[in-house]
Amino acid sequence: MGILNSRFISLYYKQRAVKSARKIFPKVVINNLREFPYPKRVSNENKEKMAALVGKMLELNQKLTKSKAPQERSILQRQIESTDRQINQLVYRLYDLTEEEIKIVEPET
Repeated sequence: MGILNSRFISLYYKQRAVKSARKIFPKVVINNLREFPYPKRVSNENKEKMAALVGKMLELNQKLTKSKAPQERSILQRQIESTDRQINQLVYRLYDLTEEEIKIVEPET
């Protein structure tokens, strides 16, 4: 889930949609997963890190959905954004992206 929801893979699928002349937001279906660009080598440590981050993200989003207090929602939103950045950084490492490539994925940084 972490890889599929990362900025890198989002950009990858958007580029594929442009190349295939589809103007709609691309969706990932089972056939796409067969062609999915999986990282070459992923250590158990990185698998565990990704699983922990995804678990944290799911937990934070669940809390955000239940939260009603604006201050609590704001804190949870910042935690979600931080966790999302951590997931993206891990994905960049898994795919061995260079600084220049990361700037393409995240042009505003």
